[in-house]
Amino acid sequence: MSNLLLKAEDVQVSYAIRQNKLLGGGEPLRLKAVNGVDFTLKQGETLGIVGESGCGKSTLARAIIRLVEAQGRVTWQNGTDLLSLSPGRMLAYRADIQMIFQDPLASLNPRMTVGQSIAEPLKTHRKDLSRREIRARVEEMMVRVGLLPDQINRYPHEFSGGQCQRIGIARALIVEPKLIICDEPVSALDVSIQAQIINLLMDLQQEKGLALLFIAHDLSVVKHISTEVMVLYLGRVMEIAPRDSLYARPLHPYTQALMAAAPVPDPAIERAKTTLPIIGELPSPLNPPSGCVFRTRCPKAAAVCAEEAPPLSASLNGDQHKVACHFPEKSEA
Repeated sequence: MSNLLLKAEDVQVSYAIRQNKLLGGGEPLRLKAVNGVDFTLKQGETLGIVGESGCGKSTLARAIIRLVEAQGRVTWQNGTDLLSLSPGRMLAYRADIQMIFQDPLASLNPRMTVGQSIAEPLKTHRKDLSRREIRARVEEMMVRVGLLPDQINRYPHEFSGGQCQRIGIARALIVEPKLIICDEPVSALDVSIQAQIINLLMDLQQEKGLALLFIAHDLSVVKHISTEVMVLYLGRVMEIAPRDSLYARPLHPYTQALMAAAPVPDPAIERAKTTLPIIGELPSPLNPPSGCVFRTRCPKAAAVCAEEAPPLSASLNGDQHKVACHFPEKSEA
């Protein structure tokens, strides 16, 4: 476990939702966006995080980097609990943990040139560097992510979406982090551009030994880039397993439904699917179902599912494949 980079234990994020007193509202309600998430991440590996919109993926990512307040523990490789740090002490760790956002253009300041945007982390974390050294590093990083150094004085609106995402990657990498959190970094891009960005991230990961937290809706993208995959639903972990184990034999009905909903470019395979896609609407996180939060949409739900939340425990697939289901042995591949 010497190469363990990050360990999350019982991470929780909740918000107080005020009720309208004019309409008879009482005490504020608690919305639990993330509810007791555990995982580990090793150096050089990628944890893919999947689930429907509203399941807590982005909130979990923001909690780890302290963009939102959270409870629990997020232990860095040196034993420090990141969630217990003051903003001033957390600043020292931000060079090691960078983030790539979903909307490549919106994540860039329109009044800053590309060179200024990429250099900004260096000016914050590497105050020992001269202006000439900073420019040299920026130009070197631009080349590495597929941009031209003579574009350094251009503005974000002069670039395509894929180019803007490359700028975001360059900005994240410029301080040589150990972990990059990718919050749906390709969902706003064309399919061909998605492949280019994914391959770039994988090349950089292999070259620099980066660890990635990769959030996405597209299960094929997650399968391509991930070492391990975690499935979230209403802020809870439904299943977490090594990539090959999870895709070969998903055990949770929710994971199976997500995979059934993903289109396959082969008519014969598409027709042979036996697992139905998810039915019904996502319940309100203000009033989640009792017991197993997925039971209201689960075709295999029983009385015990309403009475008791299933723990995340080792499955029949092995200790590394964990599932939160009362009847995992009834799940079909």
